Amino acid sequence: MDRRDFVKQAGILPLAVGLPGGSLAVPSGKPPQASAARLYSQMMPDMLVTYLTEKVNAMAAHWDQQRAQIRTPGQMEARNRFVRQKCIEMIHGFPKRNPLNPIIVKSFERDGYKVENLMYESQPDFWVTGNLYIPTSGSGPYPGIISPCGHYPTARGFPEYQAAYVNFARNGFVVLAYDPIGEGERRHFWNPMTHVNEIGGPVTWEHSLPGQLLLLIGEDLTHYRVWDGMRAIDYLLTRPEVDGKRIGCAGHSGGGTLTKFIAAMDERVACAAINEGGTANEWPIHIPMYKPMGTGDTEQHMFPSGTYGIDNVDLLAAVAPRPLLVTIEHYAPPFNRAAAAILARYELLGAGDKFKTVPADDPHAWTVKLRIANTDWFSRWFYNRPGPQSEAPFTPEPWENLWCTVDGSIEYSRQGQTIYSLILKTQATLPPERKAPTSSSELVSYRSELGEEIRKVIRYRPSNTPLAPRHDTTTPRKGYKIEKLEFLSEPGIYIPTWVYKPDAGVKNRTAILYVSDTGRVEDGMEFGLLEQLTLQGNCVVAVDVRGMGATTPPHLGEEHGEFRQVDDTECTMTYMAWEINEDLFGMRVLDVIRSIDYVLSRPDVDPTGVRLAGRGAGALWSLYAAALDTRVKILLAHEGLLSYRALTSVDRYLTESSLFIRNVLTRFDLPQVAAAVAERPLAVLAPRGPMKEAVDMGAARRAYHWTEQVYGNLGIKDRFQVSVMSPDKSLADQYLELLRIS
Repeated sequence: MDRRDFVKQAGILPLAVGLPGGSLAVPSGKPPQASAARLYSQMMPDMLVTYLTEKVNAMAAHWDQQRAQIRTPGQMEARNRFVRQKCIEMIHGFPKRNPLNPIIVKSFERDGYKVENLMYESQPDFWVTGNLYIPTSGSGPYPGIISPCGHYPTARGFPEYQAAYVNFARNGFVVLAYDPIGEGERRHFWNPMTHVNEIGGPVTWEHSLPGQLLLLIGEDLTHYRVWDGMRAIDYLLTRPEVDGKRIGCAGHSGGGTLTKFIAAMDERVACAAINEGGTANEWPIHIPMYKPMGTGDTEQHMFPSGTYGIDNVDLLAAVAPRPLLVTIEHYAPPFNRAAAAILARYELLGAGDKFKTVPADDPHAWTVKLRIANTDWFSRWFYNRPGPQSEAPFTPEPWENLWCTVDGSIEYSRQGQTIYSLILKTQATLPPERKAPTSSSELVSYRSELGEEIRKVIRYRPSNTPLAPRHDTTTPRKGYKIEKLEFLSEPGIYIPTWVYKPDAGVKNRTAILYVSDTGRVEDGMEFGLLEQLTLQGNCVVAVDVRGMGATTPPHLGEEHGEFRQVDDTECTMTYMAWEINEDLFGMRVLDVIRSIDYVLSRPDVDPTGVRLAGRGAGALWSLYAAALDTRVKILLAHEGLLSYRALTSVDRYLTESSLFIRNVLTRFDLPQVAAAVAERPLAVLAPRGPMKEAVDMGAARRAYHWTEQVYGNLGIKDRFQVSVMSPDKSLADQYLELLRIS
């Protein structure tokens, strides 16, 4: 790990936190009479998390008030229809039903039941692996239960899960247990030759890595996983052993979450059991400082559910009046409050007896107590009799006995499509083709049209809040000084800023605005990049956009390892913004534009525009800002992501979740954004691939061919360039060369 990576990962936490009732020392270098205004950093020590939680909680409070008005069965039924409709919309609807083309690979019998290893196509050539457990006693047709698996690597092969299926089957239920995407035989990174997960980490990485890619192309993993379950029901309905009027769904952990989604959206589920799958509401949120932050994997979210007030209680209540069992590890106040709210809605529909909760009084697992409770629940509603009070002995099958593929892997056996091959197929058609502008008038129209699309997709909201800068101190260094200050981007958000001014005077009054994802300190110390730029006679303004540098939230992520970015603090905040139909990326673009406002408000710089340099993620924020704001006279994008197409072409990446923009590739890619910067000079320097690796010149030029074409059409081809780092020049010299205004 180099210093840039360390600074970015660790962040720089605010050191000066105002204490209630305490006195504040006068910052050095600042006149005493100016000390009355407290620094924003002293007032907002956990700025970004506070900002987001206040927005989320305000929306939650609004919907609490709306739900409080539900007093009649008709109103309750209307709310449930609304929840169902919006959930289907948020997961991008459902595809046409294709032939299932089921294959029964093998079957075997055990005491009281038969097992079929089977596969079906939930979508064309997209195979779902599973096991069908069929009773061998009694007479059918039997009730059918689908069981989506939780977050365990072997999924339906996990011994506790096998025990649940067998207990159901021995008591008169046909059970179809299937592997969700990223589990069991549908794992992508598990190598059956070595029996090793090639990327390490939790099984949730198998979900979130493709899940975030799907968001770029206008899809989502929840859609695929719910549809797999609905097609499992379709398959049960083809079996003569199954009574199609008695269909249930039961799952544990992540499978419980899937049960929650499937039962809410598919009313063919006549009875459901959600085992430790998320019952307490997520909102309102309270995150104390220094508490680790994490979020569920991508498919456990539906965006923007907060806009509709759809939380866990709403999803569970949408099952009403159908019977619903909910289990939990241990009773606790958040669960108890949620259960009481769900019960109240069932009672409003005259179905209070159809909702029940059971505690495991054990750690997180589908324990024998919960398995017995599940069988009893389905026996009650499908057979009108109690279930067994104990579980008969059984020996779990070796995982290999349950395989549908020759090696336990759809990926390695090349059995049809995988989620990644489907992503590749879709992204190959994206973004939609556009006509390259060929004149200044066409460019103006293009920039206007694309600007509207950008504002929409990044949820951009301009701010007219007064900048209200507050001076902290002035630090003298050898040959220059740094003014350290803070200004407001919007209410609740401040931007820490360092203004570098050479003692010998400014030679170029067009200031350089520098935006980096590691914060202004990383390149701002002695002998660093910003010092060298300043000593060449430039006024350099370096800022920390929200959540970067000095405003990095004082919270660690919950995950560790190479791909922790899919569940770290940045990811959590990104999802929080999406839940309320906002976008953290768009907020940071706003911060760059507000930084331009600040720079141009200074009397010591050219008020007509700035030279903008963005590095790392800052390259992308700056690119979007330049596309929206023509006050950017020249743009240097250094070490930014090559393109979203490059990102959706791979199965693993280190790109931060906060750089993902939902649906972006259905509209444009980074080269199209870059073309909106024309006719102004634009330099793309040393772009990075999905794993943050250096990209060779040939690949970079090919990616930006469309941008180059636009500049060429306008007769200004020399104003656009893609280049790699020069070993013969310092970074500062390369910056100055690329930021030179002719």
